[in-house]
Formats: sequence, C-alpha cells, structure tokens
Amino acid sequence: MRNAPRLHGPRPLKELGQHFLQDEEIASQIVESLRLRWEDRVVEIGPGRGVLLRFLLKQSHKVTAVELDARLMKSLTSAFGGHPGLNLIFGDFLEYDLRKYLSEDVSRVKIVGNIPYSLSSSILFYIFEIAGDIQKTGDHNLDSATLMLQREVAYRICAGPGGRDYGGITVFRSLVAEAEVLFDVPPNAFVPPPKVMSSVIRLTFFPQEKYKVADYHLFRDLVHTVFRQRRKMLKNTLKGLTWIRQDWANTSFDFTQRPEDLSAEEFIRLFNLIRN
Repeated sequence: MRNAPRLHGPRPLKELGQHFLQDEEIASQIVESLRLRWEDRVVEIGPGRGVLLRFLLKQSHKVTAVELDARLMKSLTSAFGGHPGLNLIFGDFLEYDLRKYLSEDVSRVKIVGNIPYSLSSSILFYIFEIAGDIQKTGDHNLDSATLMLQREVAYRICAGPGGRDYGGITVFRSLVAEAEVLFDVPPNAFVPPPKVMSSVIRLTFFPQEKYKVADYHLFRDLVHTVFRQRRKMLKNTLKGLTWIRQDWANTSFDFTQRPEDLSAEEFIRLFNLIRN
C-alpha cells in the first residue's frame, strides 16, 4: 500500500473523532467491494474530504452524502456541488430520515462510510433498528452497509458464538444481517493516523424478517444485562431483570451457559421462555 499525499481541506477535528481517509487505493477498493449497479442508490455517512465520494460518483448516479461538519460541507459543495448525481445533506446521520429515503424509490440502496470510532455503536444500532423494521414488510430495498470501523469493533460485529469477540452488538447484527470482514486498513491510510488498525466490513441485510422478537426493547435489555457480566452463568445474571416470570429457573433451558455461548436463535428462545 502506498502512502497518499496529504490532501487539502479543513483540518481534522479531534472533538469530532475525524480521521480522514487519504489513500485512494483503499478508497477504490472499498467502492469496488460495493459491487454497484448504475441504478443503485448510495448513502455515504460522513464524506469528509471526499476521497471516497469521488470514486462513488464514477459508479453511481444517485449518491446521497450526509456530513455534519459545516467546514467540510463548504469544501464538498465547492468540489462536487455541480454534480448531477449528488445530493449533499448537512446534518447528523443519526437524525437523517433513512426510512423516508428508502421509501422514496424502489431501487437497491447501499450504505457506505468511514465511521468515527466514538459513534460506531450508535450508528450501527440505528441502522440495525431501521433494517429490522423494514424487514417486517417482506419487501424492502436496503441491500448492504460497507463500513470502515476500528478493527476490534469490526471483528466483534462479525464474530460467531463461543469466542471472546462475540458480544451484544453481534447478537443484534445477527437479527438483521450477515457480516464479513473484507480487509484491514493500517493507520497510515488516514490523516491524522489513528493509534489502532481499522477494518472494512460488509453487512448484507436479510431480504425479509428472519427472527421474530415479540418485544425488542425487553430483548435488548436481556442481551445488554447478561453481557455486562459475560463470564458469569446466565442463572446468576438473569436475576437482575425485573420483568421475567417468577418461575424462570424451572423452564427448559440450560442456565449454566454464558451469554457468549448463545446464538441469536438461542437468545430468542431464552427470551420467550423467561418473559412474563
């Protein structure tokens, strides 16, 4: 991998967790991994200085880029504002109405972005929630999300049961999408270089609801509660839940297991057994 020259543009802000992608070979590799068709719609989360955006606009004529930093919006508008296939939006992706965007057109939608480490969980859960809602319709167009994350987080999202990387966020991902790590990215691909490695993952969303969860908020409470003490057996951590049935310990489940041993299907079975 070559070191790309330092790009011109607003300086990265530490308070926003900005690490701008500067390596064009990596940007090209990410866009190639999207496997875009010309009619696909793309949403980029935080285009930054536009390195990824340049490659996206070569392969798709329907790109929506959501940027929170007003300084970057100014430079992006100057560089790309006249492009007929680009819709630049100033705002927070977490407040962007993705549901409305998905409903405006039947064409396939792909999400892509270099995600600030501090916001990765919030952004992922936002996407998971929307994906879960629209999958209930049985006919939706959210195809995939290709995201650059801190490597530790990336491998956690893509993990399987039984390993130390497996956690609560893995369970919620498993409800809505398959996941795979595509490749790792070293610090020198960014400016400024982060102190950790990054990885690009692809989430491929299920075409329809795969798992039915009767009460998503209580289910989330269950998963978060047991993973807060992941090395303890379920029979010890479940006692902290106030909403479970009184005779939960007598149900047909092996409560000597630890949370990292349970697949998404097993978590749902546990939830259905203990819910009051």
